[in-house]
Amino acid sequence: MSEIVVVIGRTLKEDWCPLIQDLAANWGIRILPLETIQTSVSWAPREMSWIKLNSDGSLSADRADYGVALRNCNGKLLLASAVQDKALSSINVLEFRAIVQGLKLAHSLGIPRVYIESDSSTVIAWVRGKGCLLWRAFRDHTELKAILPGFLEWKISHIPREGNQVADLLAARRDSPGCSMVFPESI
Repeated sequence: MSEIVVVIGRTLKEDWCPLIQDLAANWGIRILPLETIQTSVSWAPREMSWIKLNSDGSLSADRADYGVALRNCNGKLLLASAVQDKALSSINVLEFRAIVQGLKLAHSLGIPRVYIESDSSTVIAWVRGKGCLLWRAFRDHTELKAILPGFLEWKISHIPREGNQVADLLAARRDSPGCSMVFPESI
């Protein structure tokens, strides 16, 4: 006779009503809790000669902001930017705009190699020229296509939100209405 085993998460098991637990026991089904797996996520620098660009957007009912951080291979902040966008747009357009703004800043500093990190898979696809670009992002996409050839190399990858905290903090600031700020490396 074969045995049926159901593996569930702890919170689900605690929420199960006694009737379901009794039925499972009567039918010979063992319920095993799934152990919690913890993964550590953090920002990590790139190899020498690469600058990392982290970007994020923040959208609420009355505010649209994005933030950008440029750091070197040692993790030293080269430049940070926090921008309040006048057009309440979609979060994906804001995150895309953050990348374009970050690339403009990197280009103005003469940075030859930039490694872009974003916590938006949709926006990463847009930068790679894939996916369905929203019409609101066409202007930014035109700027992106014009600026990318100015770098010797560029790469883009996904970073979980937990590893994108500096850009998230810059995007979520609510202290200066109507104001955009660029922070030099001395902060």
